[in-house]
This record gives sequence, C-alpha cells and structure tokens, in this order.
Amino acid sequence: MTHRLNPGPIVALLLLAGLGGWVLLKERPADEARRKESEGKDRLVAFERSGLKGLRIENEHGAVRLEKSADSFTIVEPLRTAADQAAVEAVLSTLETARIERRLGAATDRKSYGLDPPRTIVTLELASGGVAPVLGVGDGAPVGGGFFVSLPGGQEIAVASAGVGDLAKQDLFALRDKALLAFDPWKVKRLRMKRSSGTVLLEKPADGWKIQEPVETPADGPTVTDLLSALERLRASTVAAEKASGKDLRRFALEPDAAEVTLLQEGWDADKTVVFGKTANGKLYARVLGRDPVLSVPGDFWEKLNTKIPDLRRKEVLGLSQYRLDTITAARAGKPTLVLTRQKEGGWSLSGPGSGIVKADSADLLLRHLGALKAQSFEDRPDESLRGALARSPALELTLHEEADTSGGKARSQHLVFGAPDRAGRVRVRDMAWRPIAILGSSELQTLQGDFDSLIKEATEPKPAASPTPAPSPTP
Repeated sequence: MTHRLNPGPIVALLLLAGLGGWVLLKERPADEARRKESEGKDRLVAFERSGLKGLRIENEHGAVRLEKSADSFTIVEPLRTAADQAAVEAVLSTLETARIERRLGAATDRKSYGLDPPRTIVTLELASGGVAPVLGVGDGAPVGGGFFVSLPGGQEIAVASAGVGDLAKQDLFALRDKALLAFDPWKVKRLRMKRSSGTVLLEKPADGWKIQEPVETPADGPTVTDLLSALERLRASTVAAEKASGKDLRRFALEPDAAEVTLLQEGWDADKTVVFGKTANGKLYARVLGRDPVLSVPGDFWEKLNTKIPDLRRKEVLGLSQYRLDTITAARAGKPTLVLTRQKEGGWSLSGPGSGIVKADSADLLLRHLGALKAQSFEDRPDESLRGALARSPALELTLHEEADTSGGKARSQHLVFGAPDRAGRVRVRDMAWRPIAILGSSELQTLQGDFDSLIKEATEPKPAASPTPAPSPTP
C-alpha cells in the first residue's frame, strides 16, 4: 500500500522561515538606524573632523585658539606657534568619545554646577561657517566621577563622562609644540658642536660618520646617532622667556652662549643652530637661533653635549663588517702571503703557503678576533717617518674586502699594517686611508698570527684516506 506525503506542514514551515527572514531583513536597517540615533543623542558634541576650521579653549589659564590647515593645527592666539599635534589629537578624541550620562534639563541655578560661567568653554569653529558648537564644562559631579556640562545651544545641562575634566587642564604650554628642534637623526649629514673644550665637526658621507675637526678620523656611528637622538627627543620643561630680550639672553647665559650645536639635514636649504646656556636646578636653557622663545630642557643633556672626542671616534680597528668579509689577504714578515676566500657553500679556501679548505668555524674565530680589535689610544699626528716605516716593513699587512650589500652599494675594502711590538709591548696599527695610528697591545697581534698559523695547518694537513669498500662475500 502506497502512502502519500502530505505537503501541508512542509509548505507551512517554508512560509514561516521566509516570513522570519523577511522580518529580519526589514528590521535590521531600522535597528541600525535606532542604534545610530541613540548614539547621536548620547554624544556630547556632534561634529566631523573634516568640517573643522578651528578650535578655541578658554579656562582659568586663559584662552588658546587653534586653526586647522590640511590635517594639522597651528596655535594662532594668544601667539602664533606650532601646536603639539598629539595634544590636539587628545582633545579632539575626548570630544568625540565623551558621552552624556544623565540629562538634567534646563536648570536655572547654573552657578551650583560651576556653569555660571563655565569653568571651561570649548568652541568648535566650522569650515561651513554655520553656528559654532559651544560646550561648557563645570564642576565635577558628586557621584560617578563625571562633570556637569552645558550642551551646545546653551539650554540643557547634563552630566558627561569623566574625560571632559581634562579640558580644564589645557593651556598654551600643554597645546604648543615643545620640541626644541624637529629633525630626523638618520638624515643629518653634518654636525658641528662648539664647546668650551673646542669645536668638533662631524660629517656623514655614504660610508658612515667621520670626524673632520679637530682630527680626521672615523667616528663611532652609534655614539653620534645616540647624541642626535637625544637632541631630537629634547622637550621643553618650561618657556623661560617668550620673546627674549638682550637682558634675558645674558641672564640665561645665551649671549654669549655656553655651547652651540649646528645641524644640516638632507633636504634643508641651510643649517639650523641651537645655542645652550647655563644649567640651574636640573634645567638647561636653550634657544634655536632665529626663534624668539628661550626654553628650559632637562639638564642631563649637557653631558651628551660635552661627549669627549675619544668617545666620539671609532676605536674598532676593523672598519668593515666582519660578517660580510669575503677575502682576506695576509702578508707576514718572512712568510709567504696567504689568501682566504669565502666559498658559496659556507667554508673558506686558503691559498699561498698551501692550499686547501678550512672550516667555517675556524675562519669565524679569526673574524671574531679581527672584529674585537680596539685601540687603547691613538697617535693623531705621527711623524711621516713613523708612518713610512710601518708601511715599508710591517709585521703583518692585511688587505680586507667586503661583499657589496644587497641594496646595490659598492664593495668596500680596508688596508691595515701592523708594526712589531716596541719595548713597551705596544703595537702600532695604521689604516692606510687615515693619518692617525692606533695603539694595541702585543697580545692582539700574537692572537692574529696564531689564527693564521692554525688555518694554514688545517688547510695543508693530510686528510685521512677513505676506507676501501669491502668486496662482497662469495655466494656458497
């Protein structure tokens, strides 16, 4: 007997599902609209950043007005100066995120809320020229940590979220740019420092920082970069004088000054100079030439400013990267010249007094010793006779080649000559590209000589013969 399937329940289920989906689709936009309307009602000040022309904040500290140009703000009242964009961003974020927690209606006794007059008044100037929204902020609410506010339009009073209380702290100093000098430490190509101990001039050609005055010698790149970074990070603690007079400059020891720093950065048309004056109570007074204000900055920068020449110069004898050396030629007094060449598979080949392959670990030991060579002192103006004697009869002469970097830069090389230890056990090392002579201890030279002897022995010693493969046993 065949049973027929009744389609009624199935059709009913399909219709019910379809109806539910239709209701859901219809209600979703309405829910979204209601959510946005609710958020709009709770928002303290309705505005779009793209529509802002300016911003004015008035409180017990006075009034500050900012104007917007493109995406940045400039302070125009009470004086024209650069604004701290991060501080302005914090103000705008506060206004965007602050919410109405309770509406109190049109209260008549505004004085009891700190709103007659408001403790803080924020005016948003619109590019459209329409009515500028004005927000008044009064006293803190006794419960909940919020603040009493008069909403734009001036009729309604409400309690707003606690963040609006920060608007009372905004003043000229909080909103102005407090950087002493804006620059990029990595783009500086010349640095001159005038101190009581003398003038130091550093320049940065393509191959790294060099000291040009008072002696021509390689500079210690990390130390110079650290000094520049410390200067870039300097922020004003106070404005000691807004428009400094001659009397002010003399009072802060800025005319004549105690020290000067002059920078030239890629893309600048001219140098920029910062002068530094006296230190007092942990503050160092400074001024950018061509600008009016005298600022106080943290006094610990004075130590950086007076970094000594021995700390600014490079003390490492190796001027190349030990990790990118690909050829090392060593000529030793009374011994054949040897050449080490890095192989693509990672090892090194040796030629000269013998030929063969040396392990990467063995060559790495030599590279580490080369990289660890540091001058104990320098002879900055050696006699020509001494320089010539080192070049004519060195105990060790090294020619080092570095592979080019991946950015397409030129391969670099370095030529070093080591003298024999003198009676005091000192070894003079001359980099043929520079006038100064570095002084090492005799142990460093002995270590290098021992490394080369070990590499020669490893490359030339007989390799154990491979064991013969046994013949297969005869099948019985």
